[in-house]
Amino acid sequence: MTLTRQDVAAARDDVGTFAELLVGAPLWPHQLDLARCDSRIAAVCSGRQSGKTRAIAVMCLHSAFAAPERRVLIVSAGESASKDVLREVSMLATSPILSGSVVDDERHQVTLSNGSTIRAVPASPRQIRGQSIDLLVIDEAAYVDESVWTAAKYATIARPGSRVVLSSTPWGRRDGWFSVAYRAGERHETGHESFCWPSTASPLVDADILDIWRQSSSDREYRREVLAEWVDAQGAYFSDDDIETALCDYELIPPDDAKGCRGVAGVDWGFARDSSAVVVLAESRRGDLPGDWPERTFWLPWIDEGIGVPYATFVLRVLDVVKGYKVSRLATETNGVGAMPSQELQRLAGRHAGRIVEVNTTSATKEDGFGRLKVLLSQGRLALPRHPRLLTQLSALEFEERDSGTVRIEVPERAGHDDILMALMLATGVGDVASKKDTLTMHVARAQIPTAPADPRNPRSGFFRKMRVEGEPSPPIVKPGEPRPVEKLLRFENARRHPNYRP
Repeated sequence: MTLTRQDVAAARDDVGTFAELLVGAPLWPHQLDLARCDSRIAAVCSGRQSGKTRAIAVMCLHSAFAAPERRVLIVSAGESASKDVLREVSMLATSPILSGSVVDDERHQVTLSNGSTIRAVPASPRQIRGQSIDLLVIDEAAYVDESVWTAAKYATIARPGSRVVLSSTPWGRRDGWFSVAYRAGERHETGHESFCWPSTASPLVDADILDIWRQSSSDREYRREVLAEWVDAQGAYFSDDDIETALCDYELIPPDDAKGCRGVAGVDWGFARDSSAVVVLAESRRGDLPGDWPERTFWLPWIDEGIGVPYATFVLRVLDVVKGYKVSRLATETNGVGAMPSQELQRLAGRHAGRIVEVNTTSATKEDGFGRLKVLLSQGRLALPRHPRLLTQLSALEFEERDSGTVRIEVPERAGHDDILMALMLATGVGDVASKKDTLTMHVARAQIPTAPADPRNPRSGFFRKMRVEGEPSPPIVKPGEPRPVEKLLRFENARRHPNYRP
């Protein structure tokens, strides 16, 4: 197709023409509404697969193309997420008109021949301050700390006609900064405009498969992930306040850069098209975490998720984690497909892993593991990274008290929606008595001692069931001044899960 000067001029003036003629990726109607919006601040609340990333990439590329020496900044909740958006921009910049663009992977930047740049950075105030920005895009904004928003928004005040685009799936408290900006657009306040994109806005979404997911999803998750609605925390196992309080701005550390950091880990295996995940849980040392955290705070230095990755490949990635973090205990799930990769992991790990514990995940192990996490959160001793998939899964976990008095913890069973959360739960030490050398797992378990079951003959009468339903702790099992050794408590907790256990 031959382009005339009039076509190029029209593309500079209109983003829809630019997308169709120069990029070859026409925008859908709901994407055009956002791209042609003339408000200074646009907020998009989107469902899964609604076309958010493609729309943002086209807007960034058009802004850089429309005038020389423009500066476009893409901020995402994590480094991998920022690279994903920039990769989409790079792919769209293959048009002959844009063939002079240069992609610099080292600097995470695309430079056009007119001197305009598109740069992607993870959410960090340090990387944003001091810049002047024409178009600021914050992707997955609900997961970005307010300090990043404060640093980023003032980077636009020295550029005439500058714009801000905020996009995210709905998550977090209603008084969070992204929610406030979105509601300002709903009220049509000056300079604000808001857009709601449910997954069904995309013409590519298969209504039949979406209906299948609807039948197997909880109402809260479907409304949040598909309908792009803010939902309350009723029925949620972890409250938004607990999660928000535990958030900490630190970067994940790849195993090659662990530098002697020790920890325990959990592995969750997915089916062929699902996700497998490994999560490292470590006890913080001086300088590991920014801010004022108490002693023996636990954090997640590494999260690795493989979507559709062959088991043999992911086993090798787990081995890299074991070697880099000198893992003292690795819990691997043996349910379903987990038996085969767990055996292969045992065979290859050898001397590199301290202990490999095979865990058959049951309702009892879920109660135990998620109970440990809830105790650590309530004590302010668990620091969570701003990892969107982890935080979404934590928010989606629900509980239900049955008529029998037991508690059913419902973890979503769809592909890739609970893998990281289950791996974290396994890392807490469920299904196994910690050895005396495995001090980190012992410390995790020790968090339960002040709030263990009140009656050793009836474990379900104690704190963990009431905590999740009523929010009220019961008395400890020991009298003040007479602490029970942690090893004895751990032996009891393990013994009561044995099939032959009788109270």
